Amino acid sequence: MSSSYWLVIRVCLFLTLAFTPRNGGAQNTAPERDEVAAMKILESAALHYRGIDALCADFTQHLLVPLLGEDRTGIGRLCQAQPNRFAMRFSDPKGDLVLVDGSFVWLYYPSLDPKQVFKIPMVENGGHYDFHREFLDQPALKYQVTYEHEDKVAGQATHRLRLIPLVPAQYEAAVVWIDRAQPLLRQIRIEEENGSVRTITMDRIDFSPNAMPEDWFTFTPPEGAHVISG
Repeated sequence: MSSSYWLVIRVCLFLTLAFTPRNGGAQNTAPERDEVAAMKILESAALHYRGIDALCADFTQHLLVPLLGEDRTGIGRLCQAQPNRFAMRFSDPKGDLVLVDGSFVWLYYPSLDPKQVFKIPMVENGGHYDFHREFLDQPALKYQVTYEHEDKVAGQATHRLRLIPLVPAQYEAAVVWIDRAQPLLRQIRIEEENGSVRTITMDRIDFSPNAMPEDWFTFTPPEGAHVISG
């Protein structure tokens, strides 16, 4: 199997799992370009997400792997629900998914190999798989945060913040875009040491999803697929 396939799978392992958002106010004014102001913006978003039971959003994901010349873009719908369910279902490439059913993390990328499924047990503290919890749960303890500049994402004015991990992480740095009108996480960019970059942009964010199918957080491997357990 190609090294390209395995590197894409390894990068995809970053996503998924438990989700602990909060309710709170927004940052509407342009902040000072310092770490204190940047951290206040990040903590405002953290307060907003805490206590929310579920959310859904449309997403666009761009994965760049310079070492292998890989440049992949996908779109789809993601949903999360308390306490530990998550699903990122792609409509393009159709059928690709990252899913957490409360017990296991499932990774299935038929666009790369339709006969390969990864099944990984949930760890006790699996927050690093979920970008909301990763970046919005106790950020002051985990990151050095700097304000880069104001920016626009899908036509929305945002604060662009750079996060450098203060504790061991699966990435070198991250950039988050937080809506200026309300403290929503609009976009995330994850930068790995090997130069790989994953960017996820969210739109149509819904904190009261009521049309979620009952099987949204379940996955059954297709017949004949080889399940690799982690």
